[in-house]
Amino acid sequence: MAMVETARGTVYEWQRDHMGHINVRAYLDLFDAACWQFYGVVGLGPSRLRSGELKLAAVQQNVSYMSELYPGDTVFVRTGVVEMREKVIRFRHELVSVENGELSAVCEFTAVCLDPATRRSRPFPVDVAQRAEGLMLPAEG
Repeated sequence: MAMVETARGTVYEWQRDHMGHINVRAYLDLFDAACWQFYGVVGLGPSRLRSGELKLAAVQQNVSYMSELYPGDTVFVRTGVVEMREKVIRFRHELVSVENGELSAVCEFTAVCLDPATRRSRPFPVDVAQRAEGLMLPAEG
């Protein structure tokens, strides 16, 4: 399956840093918004996460920057699953320029499903695992 769009936005002047280009915080803000949209796509929307059934813990985030963004640039994030294990999900966000399709940054994110009572890892619900499997990216080789 193709990646799913999980965020869309515009780069603003106030996000520029002292070196003249967009600060890494702007990239991370877009990736954070994409995480919450992605969780909803796989069945972990806000009401389910607030229900007490389960929690998520971020355990690793790796970002690679490919090209700079400037004020006025319009972008979107697409997301796909790299790995789905019983208690762990690893997914990839790609930040892309709307104007030219150029890849600006990639963020690989790893999260663990937690039991809120014990604060220990637990299996993802079956429906979540099935939805995530449907977003699996081809293995890189």
